[in-house]
Amino acid sequence: MSKLIIENLKPAASPVDGGELLDDIASALRRYIIFASDNEPDAIALWSLGTYLMDVWQLWPKLYIYSPERECGKTSLLNAVEAFVKNAKVTGSITPSALYRIIETYKTTILIDEADRFVRENEELNGIINAGHTRRTATKILVEKTRDGGFEPREFSLWGPQVIAGIGGQADTLLSRSIKVGLRRKLPHEIVTKLPFDLYEKNVGIRRRALRWAEDNAERVAALTIEAPSGASDRAQDNWTALFRLAQAASETWLFRCRKAYNKMEIERETDDNISKGVELLQDISKIIKNRPGSDIPSAELLNQLWDLPGAEWNTLKYGKPISSKWLVRKLKEYDVHPAKGRQNNFYIFKTIEEAAKRYVPVPSE
Repeated sequence: MSKLIIENLKPAASPVDGGELLDDIASALRRYIIFASDNEPDAIALWSLGTYLMDVWQLWPKLYIYSPERECGKTSLLNAVEAFVKNAKVTGSITPSALYRIIETYKTTILIDEADRFVRENEELNGIINAGHTRRTATKILVEKTRDGGFEPREFSLWGPQVIAGIGGQADTLLSRSIKVGLRRKLPHEIVTKLPFDLYEKNVGIRRRALRWAEDNAERVAALTIEAPSGASDRAQDNWTALFRLAQAASETWLFRCRKAYNKMEIERETDDNISKGVELLQDISKIIKNRPGSDIPSAELLNQLWDLPGAEWNTLKYGKPISSKWLVRKLKEYDVHPAKGRQNNFYIFKTIEEAAKRYVPVPSE
């Protein structure tokens, strides 16, 4: 078993121009990856530079890389991001205990690939990742056995940047804490340079420049008060505020580019892309019961109709398998919708579903 090796990075010898540094990172990302939006590499460049300033931030978003299918470049992008962030460590699988111990001991930027295989339904792992969104909540306390046979509490830090790559979505709580980057499969006429296997080694110079810029500008960035503009959700504004401060510290050009990325990736995003899986569920159930006679629907029948609903993914949501009755109960419980017990089967009352929909489902704009 080999010991975890973390790069012993030294800062560049000369002062660094932040705008030029960000230009170089964004240009490299465009060279190797086909993005859904040309603004996304700018957001990733800012996020990557921000990993060198974790002592400055009180809130730091995750970077979530997703694609609808395989072979869209998410692993390539993950490997590209590795070349630019601080203390990178890429993994295709990680346990909750390994994650918080690595963060505590090595202060790494963890890059998790294949997250659709093991992160989505892992509540403990999601809890640790989510807790690390803000410095104040980024703590896990365990009770450990002492040498004399007693027990004592031990505190682990959860404060560290994470990149998570996977097919499709993740838990709503994780997505709301993330800068989200969507990838697409390239067309025959779209040409990119093949990602070299030694990209990480080739970019040690960029990492050294990033470390030098962070050391020289930490106090200035910490003193900035600019926030992400209104127009997106409160959580999205929180997530992007650190990126705006980095951009302002780098150059006027990069502040403009950050605004463009924010507008494209957050404000212009379709409402349906921002709603949670629970709200989507309430929307679809409302469609099912809208013209149905009576005042309730059996649980089994509702489940069958959700599976068969055109354009929905309830038949494949659980790793290609349909949602279960247990999943449905647990998800609707979050909105205070509970099944009633009958003599022969459980059923849902229309009135409770309709009340929940009024509270949580956004009303379409005219």
